[in-house]
Amino acid sequence: MEKLTTTIRREPLSEILEGTKKVEYREMKEYWEKRLQKYQTPFLLRLINGMSKNAPELTVIVLRIKRDSYNGLFELHLGEIIETKNCDLLK
Repeated sequence: MEKLTTTIRREPLSEILEGTKKVEYREMKEYWEKRLQKYQTPFLLRLINGMSKNAPELTVIVLRIKRDSYNGLFELHLGEIIETKNCDLLK
């Protein structure tokens, strides 16, 4: 399965890890349009909080991508968390 990697803030990463956040949003801009069109759902989304080698991260399955043109956002509907690394640093 293909994997897309991007950064994320600490609070949303914690919410995804806890299972309270099921949708990740990205602005509907050319940058994300080009990146997302390369992937067929389902695919893996690797979310990293920071740039250090010990940064908290998780990998989750994206089940569906929806365009919310009214708000100008891509909705990435998240499924099962596949892997976590250094998430103990979030506490």
